Formats: sequence, structure tokens, C-alpha cells
Amino acid sequence: MTANLMSELSGQASGLPDGAATARIDRAEGIAAAAKMYIADLQRESPDSMLSTAERAACVLESFLDALALLCPERETGPDRAHWSSMARLSMRELVDALRGLEQAAPGSLPAALLARAGAEAVRWDLVDRHAPDAELWAWLGESFAAAHGDETSRAPGDADTVGREYLRAIAYHAAALDQQTLKAGFAIARLIDLSLPQLFLTREYTDAALYGVDVAQRGIPVRLARSVSFEGWYFVTVPAADMLSDIHGELTHGQRPSGLEKTDLAELRVAVTHLRRQWSSRPPVRRFRRYSFNAHLSVVGGYDDVMGLLGDGSPEAVALGTGGWRITDLSRGGVGATTSRSVESGVPAAGDLVAFCPEEGTQWHIGLVRRVRLSKSGIEIGIATLSMNPDLARVDDGRAVHDLFICEPVRRGEAIRLVGPVGSLEEDDPLFVMAKGSVVCKLRPLASALRGKSFDLRVYQAM
Repeated sequence: MTANLMSELSGQASGLPDGAATARIDRAEGIAAAAKMYIADLQRESPDSMLSTAERAACVLESFLDALALLCPERETGPDRAHWSSMARLSMRELVDALRGLEQAAPGSLPAALLARAGAEAVRWDLVDRHAPDAELWAWLGESFAAAHGDETSRAPGDADTVGREYLRAIAYHAAALDQQTLKAGFAIARLIDLSLPQLFLTREYTDAALYGVDVAQRGIPVRLARSVSFEGWYFVTVPAADMLSDIHGELTHGQRPSGLEKTDLAELRVAVTHLRRQWSSRPPVRRFRRYSFNAHLSVVGGYDDVMGLLGDGSPEAVALGTGGWRITDLSRGGVGATTSRSVESGVPAAGDLVAFCPEEGTQWHIGLVRRVRLSKSGIEIGIATLSMNPDLARVDDGRAVHDLFICEPVRRGEAIRLVGPVGSLEEDDPLFVMAKGSVVCKLRPLASALRGKSFDLRVYQAM
């Protein structure tokens, strides 16, 4: 049964012209078709079947996850990802609902751990589709965990086939920043998480090694823990898993293929292990600046060309050109968080976009990079990391032509500055010459390789 369905999906996918519009539609619709077929098979009573309901359900869940990997786009663009990941999220929810329906119709027919695994996968695809955490989904998972691990339990490891392991899987997905990675890297991260589960654990005892906390009594969504803040609940500890990821990273560095990862693409695996090890290390990425609650309108303009035109105009009235009805939710020296209603979804920048932004009270445009986009039932949230609070346009000569580029800092001899230009404009290692204030020409020596964004390059130079 499962082999036949997978064979049919494989045949459909192999004939798709990757990168074409039809490929995007067929691969996404293929997910919906796969979910429909698997759910129909799950609900079909077959007295001749040699598998129990629980065994068929386990087969269906794993086969659907295999189908998602099979149908993942080879070349990912913004529209591809949005369409594909939305279908994956919705189809996974349909499968979860079907599994829960079977259990409700025949209590005890499905293991609690299997249902929790399906719930963890629903968490995963919410994250991949850049949706805010679903409180109802986390409440159900929390109830399942609390029922399986009573008050007498003080530690829940991930080394056995239990509800606790699947709850750990859900939290691990939550703590993996899946929304920041490509779809293919996300599959590699999920595989690493599966291998890391025996090294992960939840504990009631306070530990400063915990990255996240979960108030299971309130069926809460995991929260990132600050080192100086006390917490009542379960602590999610990743350091042993981070050590294992370091070992995998070392094997990859020496050209070795780690056990259990033979079928994972090496390039995606390197990206995944570097990302996950950084997120879960004893010194994970942290905010450098304190955030403050704020309530004001925010104008946002996205895309390199539009930002260039905006700053080139230099008009304070250009604030009115901002996209949508954004409102600031928090503000810091390092960036801004903002939200808007779902009605303006077509004008929302994507993760990785260069944007200019300006609060309603100000006339000074900042430029930044969109780090996070999340959808919820009530609206759309974005997080913008500030690149420059006082960007300027500078005329830069590469020896062949003069270009207008963004400059993030004032030009001062001996100091580092960052330039932002269109894709491909900062790849050469030759020095540049920039006209600084006072008509002084400064030589710029590249200090590092260019960083490639979605519509721009960014590079650090030293002013000589």
C-alpha cells in the first residue's frame, strides 16, 4: 500500500520541470494529493490487512514525511516556498486531525507517542511556513506530556519511544529557527534533530545550561530563557546535543560521512549542522541590545532598487511611501519588531529582504535586513535587524566606472565601513575609491568576502 503510493508520487515528481511555474504548482498540489491518499487509506477498513490500526497509522505518518521530502522544490524562490510550505502545513494538519479522529472513535487504538509525533511534525511545518506558534496545538501536546509524565517525574530524556521524546522533538523544532533556513536545509536539520533526541532532555531542576523553558502546567509555548531570569517549569537542555553536533561537524570537515546521515545531501548537511550547533551551543546567538515596548506607526519600503530610490530622493515626505499599516511592537538599537493585519499580506517583505524603515515621528530612514516573518491568525509580524541608523549614498569608483552605493557609516581613515550594493557589485577584491565629505577621496581596502543577500551584496572595507 505505502510502497505503491510512494511509487506513484515518485513518478509524478520525476517528470516535473524544476523551476517552472508548473513545477511549483504540481509539487505543492502533489502534497495535497499525497495527504488525501494517505488519509483515505488510514480510514479505509481492510479486514485482510495484516497490520493493526496503530501500525498502519505509523506507516502513513512516516510515508507522508517521506513524500514531503520527495516533493521538495529543487530550486527555491519566495513564491515557491510560500506556496509549497503552506500546502505542507495544511496537509500535515489534515493528517493530524485524521489521526486524532481515529483515536477518538476508538480510544486506545493509537499509541500516545504516535499522536505526539504527529503533533510535533505539525509544529515543524508551522515553523517552516513561518507561522506564529499555535497555542491550541501546544496545549494539546502539553496535556499529552503531562498525562504521560506525572508530578513524580523530574527528568524526561529523549532516548525512548515515549510521549516525552516527541514533546522534546517539538521543542527542538521550536528552538531550531527553521523559518530562517531553506526548505532543503530544513529537512537536513530535522534529520539532525532526530539523531540528537537521545542527547536532549527536559528537567525540572534549575540549570543555567537551559536555553528554553516550558510551563507545562499552563500548557505553554516554549520561551527563550534569559540567564538572569528565574523560571518555574521544565528546562530544555541542548548542550549535550550541541557537543554531538560538534563531532558531526568535525567529521564533515575531515571529509567523512557521519553514520546515519548517508542519504542527506552534503552541502545541505554542512549548512544544517553549522546552524543547529550555533543555535544550541552553550553560547547561542543572543540579543545585543535590550528591547523596549513601543506603539507607533512604521513605514517600510522593501527591495534594493526601491530603497535606493527612496534614499536618493532624500525627501522627508517619502515617509508616506511606506508599505501597509505597520505598527511597532518593540524597538532597540539593534532593530525593530512590527506587526500588520493579514489584509496587506501582498506588500509584506520576505526574510532576507533589504528594507528602509522609519517611525511616524521621524524623518530619518534606517536600512535593515528582515530576519523574521511570522504569520498568525490576527496578523503578520516582522523582525528587522538594523544595518545603519544613518545610511547615506556615496559615489564609489572601482577603476572602471562610478557607482552610487549605500554607505552604512561615516568614512573615517583607518576605520572599517560597510558598503551595500546590488548583487555582484562588490565581488572583486580590488580596492575601491570613495568620495568622503569635504571632497576627500579615500581608498577602501576589502577586509572580508562579500555577503550575498536576496537583492544586494554587503562588504566590509577599511578606509585608507
